[in-house]
Amino acid sequence: MTLLYYDDVFLEHDPGAHPERPERLEAILEGLKTSGLRDSLQLRPAAEVPREALIRVHDERYVDLIRDACERGGGMLDLDTYLSRGSYRAALFAAGSVLDACVRVAGGEAEAAFCAVRPPGHHARRMRGMGFCLFNNVAIAARHLVEEKGVGRVAIVDFDVHHGNGTQEEFYGEDRVYYLSLHQFPHYPGTGPAEERGAGKGEGYTLNFPLPHGTGPEEYLARLREGCEELARFKPEMVIMSAGFDSYRGDPLAGLRLEKETYYEITRMVRETVSPKVVSSLEGGYDLSSLGDCAVEHVRALM
Repeated sequence: MTLLYYDDVFLEHDPGAHPERPERLEAILEGLKTSGLRDSLQLRPAAEVPREALIRVHDERYVDLIRDACERGGGMLDLDTYLSRGSYRAALFAAGSVLDACVRVAGGEAEAAFCAVRPPGHHARRMRGMGFCLFNNVAIAARHLVEEKGVGRVAIVDFDVHHGNGTQEEFYGEDRVYYLSLHQFPHYPGTGPAEERGAGKGEGYTLNFPLPHGTGPEEYLARLREGCEELARFKPEMVIMSAGFDSYRGDPLAGLRLEKETYYEITRMVRETVSPKVVSSLEGGYDLSSLGDCAVEHVRALM
């Protein structure tokens, strides 16, 4: 059984004219419906993140700053990242939905889940939202699994075109969570060179594949295969994917050259090589004409 997390609460994070807009989710849901996959997925309602799980990853002062700013009507958090009146509520449910999916998959209720949530999360740091991200959905879920649910080893596979600096930072000194990222480099946010491999007891549990502008499916999948082989030796109990479809060749915010079908191969390789237990959380992807098709290929492999 594969779970689908979606709720209209995610549309309340509304920027107006901005690449990270509510229409992204509408494109994905339409793609799932048109492909016929929607009826084979078990829809789960959004779940609100427990505050104690949220503040394991984000400073309580930062969480309250986001809440208060949204109650005042929102505004720009930085040059890229906006807040609307509904953004805090949407972010609580985005993080909570990914956490709920991970708990259910880890507990054997389902084998996989796709979380069609927003705002995205992998750039969010302990005291700072950035890169369209408010709370780090994947990091919050992974931290909850290892701290509260007794999961000994979690792998995070980040295939967004941008490096997940917030996720890497959270687990850089951690040996229970292995972070693997493939991303365009140099590109926003400027982090993720190959030599960043972790520190202290986390040394060797971060693996970055910085890829040049124009990288296509063959080279991308070859690097992913290397990463999956290393993750397999880590023997994670489950995988959380930061699913960014902005590495597609038509995306307006980046320069990799993946095809829609590449997302099927990415997901299949992770499930077959690393672990069949996978929770996927939506990150980027801004070409509305292709986003639904890319997500369909990804979900097809999850199923």
